[in-house]
Amino acid sequence: MPTPAEILQQAMGLHRAGRLAEAEKAYATVPTDAPEFVDALHLTGVIALQKGDARGAINLITRAVQTRPDVPAMHSNLAEAYRTVGKLNDAVAHCRAALNLDAAYHACRVNLALALAAQGNLADAEKELRRVLEAQPANALAWNNLGNVLRMLKRADEALAAARKACQLEPTNAEFLSNLGQMLVEDGDTEEALQRLANAVKLNPRLPAARNNYGNALREAGRLDEAETEYNEALKQNPQLAITHNNIGQLNQERGNYAEAMRWYEQSLKLDPRAAKTVANYASVMTELDRVTEAEKLYQQAANMDPGCAEAHIGLGGVAQRRGETAPALAHYDRAEQANPRLPAQYVGRSGVLNHLGRFEDAEKSLRRALQLDAECAGAWESLVGLLKAKLPAADLSGLRAALQGPAAKRSNGMQSLHFAMGIYADATKDYATAAAQLALANELQQQSWQRRGLAYSADEHTTYVNELLRVFDRRHFERTAGWGNNSEVPVFILGLPRSGTTLVEQVLASHPRVFGADELRLARDSFESLPAVTGASNRWEAVAALTRDHVHAVADAHLKRLREHDPSADRISDKMPENYLHIGLILTLFPNAKIIHLRRDLRDVATSCWNTHFGQIRWANVQGNIASHFGNYWRAMQHWRGVLPGRFHEVRYEEMVEDLERHARKLLEFVNVEWDDRCLEFHKTERTVRTASVTQVREPLYKRSVERWRNYEPWHSEWFAKLDAIQNA
Repeated sequence: MPTPAEILQQAMGLHRAGRLAEAEKAYATVPTDAPEFVDALHLTGVIALQKGDARGAINLITRAVQTRPDVPAMHSNLAEAYRTVGKLNDAVAHCRAALNLDAAYHACRVNLALALAAQGNLADAEKELRRVLEAQPANALAWNNLGNVLRMLKRADEALAAARKACQLEPTNAEFLSNLGQMLVEDGDTEEALQRLANAVKLNPRLPAARNNYGNALREAGRLDEAETEYNEALKQNPQLAITHNNIGQLNQERGNYAEAMRWYEQSLKLDPRAAKTVANYASVMTELDRVTEAEKLYQQAANMDPGCAEAHIGLGGVAQRRGETAPALAHYDRAEQANPRLPAQYVGRSGVLNHLGRFEDAEKSLRRALQLDAECAGAWESLVGLLKAKLPAADLSGLRAALQGPAAKRSNGMQSLHFAMGIYADATKDYATAAAQLALANELQQQSWQRRGLAYSADEHTTYVNELLRVFDRRHFERTAGWGNNSEVPVFILGLPRSGTTLVEQVLASHPRVFGADELRLARDSFESLPAVTGASNRWEAVAALTRDHVHAVADAHLKRLREHDPSADRISDKMPENYLHIGLILTLFPNAKIIHLRRDLRDVATSCWNTHFGQIRWANVQGNIASHFGNYWRAMQHWRGVLPGRFHEVRYEEMVEDLERHARKLLEFVNVEWDDRCLEFHKTERTVRTASVTQVREPLYKRSVERWRNYEPWHSEWFAKLDAIQNA
């Protein structure tokens, strides 16, 4: 009969051979009164850990440690079991106990570093790994883990070097290749990432992390179907892999399958509720669906979970930027850069803020940083071309063309941005045939994007909306509400269609020391939307009929209070939201002394400019039929206001203003009742934030090249232009 020592040796042989079930049975035959029983108990716990039963392992190895507290390996393995179940303090304590018994126990020191890293103690984790590598420079596992720690410390170049070292030492280790491949994905080296990760999957097809990371590389390469296959394989092997659920969410988001994307993000968060990046990704879907309030809450939640979540701060920067809050936007982009300086989106966002502030050189630098990180960054290319136009260097034009052919453009919603960029450049260089073709394609892609998001414009719905507006704000309404409202002369509303000259007029007025230009505000629309709550009516139309003098004063006072937040002391504050032409009736109900300036411009020029502009929020500008319908409703609304509110607003023809700026500028200042100031003729020198597509135009002296611009596109749009001309001549 074999002795207990012989049984133990046989069991250990089976264990080393990977025959875990047989080894476990053999360990169980070691007599409980034999000295070897403690070792058998410990190694049975190790098998439990290998089989995924960490809690069972803790129970078994703890019993062994209580009997033999002087064995370093027992403490080390118990530490790993504790780390597996998230009891990191216990894991660290047992690692340190093992190292107190044997300071040269380098495998345990590697485990200690893992536990410290999981605690967030990255600096100490790095120190422990470097101690291992001082003693064992060829320790591939330590190099691999050091790479992961350095990656968490945002030291990407050092992390990549450490991961490469691990793979040099063990070139057939699938786990090391997988880690290196993911770092290469994050570094933007998709080609090498694909090579490394394909090798990792080949070496170990059942390694879920390798499958997941290979899916990431394939997604970056625009090979979405193949990426989905790899993600599904990862989940077959480990259905609880939260990061893979997140990645499938991102894949569906890139395809425009927003409901599916949200479903996958929700599943990911059930598995890992503290994953800040997943929360930020979920928020980005809300942003794309124009659910900005929900998006902001989620971005803030992600930032609270992890203040170093760059994606959360990029999202919050975008929300602030959308509101015109330039300082908070820049602060968020700064925090994003500190957290992860390798994400192009933060530099594209920052460039937009800098552009609006008139800091064009800084904006260009920011865009070039984005393109340095991702040569196919569609948003960066579009913004750069919009900034430089015909001055775009030849090398950049080549880069833009390459991006159009690259895989990254095809994996996201960015393709329309690249075609808009090509169209803008062709227009600036007077290649109108190319511009017409590129812009037609860009608008078609943008319209498809609206449709995928369920945000497509309905011309019929808008017509119904305008019908109701004109019905409730009729002559009888103004007779009934005469003498109501706030008599303040502070509000100045500059309105019309987008691209009709509203930005120019506001810049002229805002160059006056007594006038503050607040840019485009949603206050009039918000005031209109507030009417049901104020009056207790069931909808907006009934609310207008239910208004009393007190209601009007309450809404007007709230509106003026919010307006005053932009400048507490200015004599006049302008709001140049173009769509306020819809709300002229409400504006003059609330503020009978408000100054309203209506910009008129040839509808063919307005349409051409809208067609050639990539709007982020205007949904009617990508289908020519929608533009014509929208303009028809605009024209009808303005005819209505002229009839029921004669002489209550000042109308400016854009073409006449650019022909004789001083004459019209004097009329504007006279209308808003402020004295003449020569600075209004040098509006391009006025430093203020401008958030609209006209930002570059108001930073230079007045030019006339936009007059009759539509003629450049008459060969391609003649029927459309004829319809628009018929509207304005009706």
